[in-house]
Amino acid sequence: MSWLEKSNMNKVAVIILNYRIKELILKCIESVKKSTYKNLDIIIVDNSPEEGLGELVDNNIQYLPNRNTGYTGGNNLGIKKALESSPDFIFILNPDTIIDKDAIKYLVETLEDENAGIVGPKILFSDKKTIWYAGGIFDTANVIGKHKGVDELDNEQYEKLEETDYVTGAAMFVSKEVFQKIGFFDEKYFLYYEDSDFSKRAKEAGFKVLYQPKAMVYHENAQSTGLGSPLQDYFITRNRMLYASKFLPFRTRFALFREALKNLGNPIRRLALWDFLMGNFGKGSF
Repeated sequence: MSWLEKSNMNKVAVIILNYRIKELILKCIESVKKSTYKNLDIIIVDNSPEEGLGELVDNNIQYLPNRNTGYTGGNNLGIKKALESSPDFIFILNPDTIIDKDAIKYLVETLEDENAGIVGPKILFSDKKTIWYAGGIFDTANVIGKHKGVDELDNEQYEKLEETDYVTGAAMFVSKEVFQKIGFFDEKYFLYYEDSDFSKRAKEAGFKVLYQPKAMVYHENAQSTGLGSPLQDYFITRNRMLYASKFLPFRTRFALFREALKNLGNPIRRLALWDFLMGNFGKGSF
């Protein structure tokens, strides 16, 4: 039996969350179908069912219409549904991604060989030349997650399998044991920083978190939320403080609070601070 035949004995559930980008998610689904790894279940969670995506999805794909519960709530719904069928691994994908045909094969192989809990692929922009993610760096002093190599041309300078601070939620491949041990995404975040939180909790539980450059994914950045939008500003501002309150020392939390006070003239950031102080998480007041 070849490695691929043996490896295909492990079931992978692929979860793709849609929010108002019907055309792009259909391309994502087609790329998953073309995977060389065939033991797959595909689950679509639709946070905007009024868009009509359900009418276009094949009968062999599980389609879950949902009210908009954000990245965290939508993916948690898909993960819980997937676990009912006892998959070995769960692959969480943004709807504005396209995966290489061998990506899942390499991700499965990595978790099996490295005894790890989470692995992320190399992610390029849709031009297939420019890096979007080649590992995660979390700056705890400033409570900011950064993508290694972002905006650099891919000249194979990040070709080492290695541990990473976090795996981006745009393409996160997770062993079922991680969910069984630490639970799901923290729905307080709704959107942004939930991947850093999840990776942090996995590491604290003893799981390795890895970056695998052999697995390739291509990404249309920020199609659902808008890069640099007020929505993004609100959730990043609020959720930085939430992350710090969970994991970081008092001096870091105090520095963030002082920064927030300096931004009171910005109505979006003022609202984010108010919601954090009032414990208004999830979708919040935005």
